[in-house]
Amino acid sequence: MSGFGLDGSHGFATNLWNMLSEGGVWAVPRCGLLFRKEGQKFILADRMPWDPDMPCTEEELLDAQEFDIEGITTMMASIGVTVIPLEI
Repeated sequence: MSGFGLDGSHGFATNLWNMLSEGGVWAVPRCGLLFRKEGQKFILADRMPWDPDMPCTEEELLDAQEFDIEGITTMMASIGVTVIPLEI
């Protein structure tokens, strides 16, 4: 299931996209994702690594990141933007 319901997210996605300049970045602080705008693509540029001092396990952080990537992909697709995952 997606992290973002589409009721209301379409407007959020549109505003976010229009706010970013070409090459601009958007960070998701709760899970440490960093996206960059390139053309009609939103490229996942970086992911915060897990640290033993974090209040979650490494698996919980990775699950949260994947959940948000899925939701952001769905949300951005609603306005015609393709999310490109980070190649590790």
